[in-house]
Amino acid sequence: MSSGIEIAFKPLMPNHSFPYYMERHASRLSASMDLPPPNSGRTFLRLIRLPEKGRETILDLTTYGQKFELLVTRFLKPLREVMAEGFQAGDDNLSGVTSWPIEISSMRMDFDDSLAFALQTEDYEMFEDGLAESIEGDHYFLFFTDSNEFVCKAVSNPTRNPLYENWTRVINRSYGLELNPPRRLVYEAVVDGAL
Repeated sequence: MSSGIEIAFKPLMPNHSFPYYMERHASRLSASMDLPPPNSGRTFLRLIRLPEKGRETILDLTTYGQKFELLVTRFLKPLREVMAEGFQAGDDNLSGVTSWPIEISSMRMDFDDSLAFALQTEDYEMFEDGLAESIEGDHYFLFFTDSNEFVCKAVSNPTRNPLYENWTRVINRSYGLELNPPRRLVYEAVVDGAL
């Protein structure tokens, strides 16, 4: 028996939100991930920082024997406005953006680098997810693997909630670690209050 009413159901997947859209395209424009071979004992951490006001940055920290390799992708122009326009227009592929001004810096560090060691030894499984669906806010993503298992987490505005203290600790350490590789280019700060 039909009542003549049709219900259109389209599930909204969390990975279709603006923060995930921005993360996906920032990753596409950044340095590629150098994942360790399975069961190699090496680790890899990717931390994506997408603050509302400030420099979008991606840090990759990998272990190689008794050394760390740090790869920093700095976006030299803010991404958010262009990404928001693409998201609101429904442009899943962000077809108008095929390249972006970036700087990729890298360096190898000894195992005694305290910031790198602290980031590689965090228990990322204990991190809480707390990603907001909105365009506004500071959004952070992390991916960690020890070459056997992996963890993916995401959060928005972690400094505003004590539940995310471990996120705040890792983000703060990442700013210190980011200063190690040399910078050559200058960020185009077009947003009021950009760092």
